[in-house]
Amino acid sequence: MIMKIKYIFISFLIFFSINVYAENLLSVSNIKFQGLVNLSKDEALNTILFKIGSKVSKKDIKNSIHALFKTGKFDNISVSYKSKTIIFKVKEKPIIFSINVTGNSIVQTDVLKKYLTQLGIETGGSLNSFLINLFIQNIKNFYYEMGRYQCNVKILKTFSFNNIVNLKIVIYEGELTQVKSIKIIGNNDFSEEKLMKLFQLKDHKPWWNLLEKCTYYSNKLQIDLNNLKNFYLNKGYFYFHVRSKKINFSKDKKNVNILIDISEGKKYKISNFFINGDLFHYYEFIKKIVKIDKNTLYNQEKINLIVNNIKTFLLEHGYLNSKVEVNPEVNHINKKIVLNFNIDLKKRYFVNKIIFSGNELTQDKILRREIKQIEGEYFNNRLVESGRVSLEQTKYFRDVSVATDMVSNSSNKVNVIYTVKEKPTGSLNFGVGYGIDSGLSFNFSVSEDNLFGLGNSLKATAVKNNNQKYIDFSTLHPYFFSNNINFSSRIFYSDLKYNLSNISSFMNNTYGLESDLSFLVNDFNTINFGFGYTHNNIFYLDKPKSYLNKIKIVSDDIFFDNVVSDFTLNYAWSYENLKYLYFPISGNQIHISGKNTIPGSDNSFYKLVLDGEKYVPLNKYKNFILMNHVRLGVVNSFNSKKTPFYENFYSNSLNNVRGFRANTIGPKKIDNTDNINVCNKYKNNNICESIDSIGGNALIMTNVELITPIPFINPIYTKFFRSSFFFDAGGVFDSGLNHDDKSINLSDISNNISSDNNIYASIGFSFQWFSPLGPLVFSYAFPIQKNKNYQLEPFQFNIGKNW
Repeated sequence: MIMKIKYIFISFLIFFSINVYAENLLSVSNIKFQGLVNLSKDEALNTILFKIGSKVSKKDIKNSIHALFKTGKFDNISVSYKSKTIIFKVKEKPIIFSINVTGNSIVQTDVLKKYLTQLGIETGGSLNSFLINLFIQNIKNFYYEMGRYQCNVKILKTFSFNNIVNLKIVIYEGELTQVKSIKIIGNNDFSEEKLMKLFQLKDHKPWWNLLEKCTYYSNKLQIDLNNLKNFYLNKGYFYFHVRSKKINFSKDKKNVNILIDISEGKKYKISNFFINGDLFHYYEFIKKIVKIDKNTLYNQEKINLIVNNIKTFLLEHGYLNSKVEVNPEVNHINKKIVLNFNIDLKKRYFVNKIIFSGNELTQDKILRREIKQIEGEYFNNRLVESGRVSLEQTKYFRDVSVATDMVSNSSNKVNVIYTVKEKPTGSLNFGVGYGIDSGLSFNFSVSEDNLFGLGNSLKATAVKNNNQKYIDFSTLHPYFFSNNINFSSRIFYSDLKYNLSNISSFMNNTYGLESDLSFLVNDFNTINFGFGYTHNNIFYLDKPKSYLNKIKIVSDDIFFDNVVSDFTLNYAWSYENLKYLYFPISGNQIHISGKNTIPGSDNSFYKLVLDGEKYVPLNKYKNFILMNHVRLGVVNSFNSKKTPFYENFYSNSLNNVRGFRANTIGPKKIDNTDNINVCNKYKNNNICESIDSIGGNALIMTNVELITPIPFINPIYTKFFRSSFFFDAGGVFDSGLNHDDKSINLSDISNNISSDNNIYASIGFSFQWFSPLGPLVFSYAFPIQKNKNYQLEPFQFNIGKNW
């Protein structure tokens, strides 16, 4: 309003300044500016629309004044004409020399100054009173939304020579305004206590949470009123409305009293419904969607769901702009409502082109093979969305969005545009560790999930310590034979030393290869079949075979042959419908894999592993999530022979209970020594045990996690940060375990599992960060169940580097 008055006043001056010149053109022999301080005369002359020697009209002068005002450097301009000289009398706006901010602690000074710059309030710029007032009001509104209604913002101006001004922004943030009382009146059918359960705002603290504050937030109140309205509309109260809401602050604005006056109205029932519109053969399908029983209470939520389901159905049949409206016919006497679903299909669209944007590395054909929608066919929103999900599951992108673009207003063609944000798909992992048995250990792995942008995966892993040399090389070729078949292969080599005692050991030299085909049954299910070959060469380093009569870890038959070759049939089934690949918020993932030897092998065994996890959101915001992970494994022989020891399960990074050092859970190696005092490992009941486990033929691991929001972190960052409280339990077991006679004998696995000494458990806290370096996982655990021989490692973390 002030600005309008200002412009009216300026126009008034212009009119009277120019009116003295009559309607004739004026001859200009000189142009003067009075009042210039920081702006040079040349800059001013370049701004106006005429020059010395010109013939100037009233309109020329008016437009020149507007041009000067448009620079934003003047508060006032007047014009006079005398002796062929036009004189501009101006008042410049002060120039801002410095800006200081004090009193702020919640909002950082850098953030405030950045906002000032965006408004155009910055050092070297002109002081604009309108922008200053806008800044003050917006900052106040920001603090109000934070519940700080006592806040105040002042801008102190200090003027100096040459029309220079220094600004000092003084912010008083104030305290949080507390809700003193919330009162609902006008309710007859429901108690105030029941209605208040719908509110996020509270006027009292719950007994179980003394730290909670009853802070007033205007946006929360609006949400509460919407919840209140929906509550009544979903129970038949068609004419419910809020008559008024009164927000009464105390004088110091430390407290607020809220009074809500409602009108419940009467309950209405739905007597009938009609589906109107030219729906062709879709009528019967839509009729099945509109499931409303007669004489049921009016339910707005159910009606909204029906409307959304109709639109979804039409979107799957090419109708992008269909219009579905519900027109109720109300009988006030009988309190009955007839619902008219008025449907206008409008134009049916087919897909002209599918376009990809943002893929700098990944080739277009790799993206296109994930898309279910076909160009030239009618638009199907379900297929379009399925393509987006498939692109997310490729692991090549951190974000995938889809949009439609009409080719022209007159045609029924639409382009589907997938916009992707690529992420690093390669990783480089390395680590150094130390074990009493293995000494200094180095491990290294490199992988790339999108090699040369072709969607192929490659991974290489290497491990080196005193007891082991290991190299693994694997590849994956998606869509190798067709769009539904993938091909993977793997070759590996290992030298693994087994220390049977202080004076004896043997070596297992292993190499082999595996390959399989993956059949994509549908978007969620995959079946794998393949074959593998493993060659094991077992030989003693310093002791003859007769020594094994005292220490039995593997079957004697293996040592008679020395060289063992196994051919295996490999198979697996996977199911996955997780919502988000990284940091899922809902869904399931199940993987069952197995292998067994086939004729021609020196061994006869089978091995099965089940790995599954389930995410269940606990609230509508899906920031509290319950996750349960289970991993089960068993390896057993088809005959009386013991299963090969090299197929054992170990408590590695996949199978561990957090809080315990890897490879220490499970059966231990027993040294046959007559003098326990010379044992340089672990002394347990007059026997000498290894600290690292020798593995077992059965595995049970479970993890239960409560995923919670991270305090003080904006919800938009939940894609990169996650925290949880966890409970881990499980163990690695062997079908024979008896330390009393210093040997491992056959017994039931169930007996081992039922023994408290073989079950490990812990509770703790985990923090995960999907960082630029790769996924970082930190955990701190407190063991709650352990046996006599354990190695604790309360704090654990995994780190990887991506490029």
